[in-house]
Amino acid sequence: MAWAVEVEDRLLGEVRLDGVDLHDRRARLAIGLYDVRQLSLGLGREAIRLVLSHAFHTMALHRVDLRVIATNERAIRCYRACGFVEEGRARESANIAGEWHDDIIMGLLAWEYQAQVR
Repeated sequence: MAWAVEVEDRLLGEVRLDGVDLHDRRARLAIGLYDVRQLSLGLGREAIRLVLSHAFHTMALHRVDLRVIATNERAIRCYRACGFVEEGRARESANIAGEWHDDIIMGLLAWEYQAQVR
């Protein structure tokens, strides 16, 4: 499942739920915002919260998780603000420009989501 993120009729990026597993009621969140001038305005957080509402209400998922490069502090702050909790680390799992980086694994459970939206 994928959605375009638009600002004033311009494409800002996309947000997806990948690997949807209806039996285990889980999915993996992925978001990409392409216009760096639009970062730090809360637009990514808003897009994530809309997708989480869809995931936990409409789809009745139990869990949404994600992976983020450990050096992406802006994204990690955003995910925490949306309720995600760090669950672990995949060491040297991403090769970016010839350098190895860790991935942080974060997750959000339905009951955690419900507690924060009340």
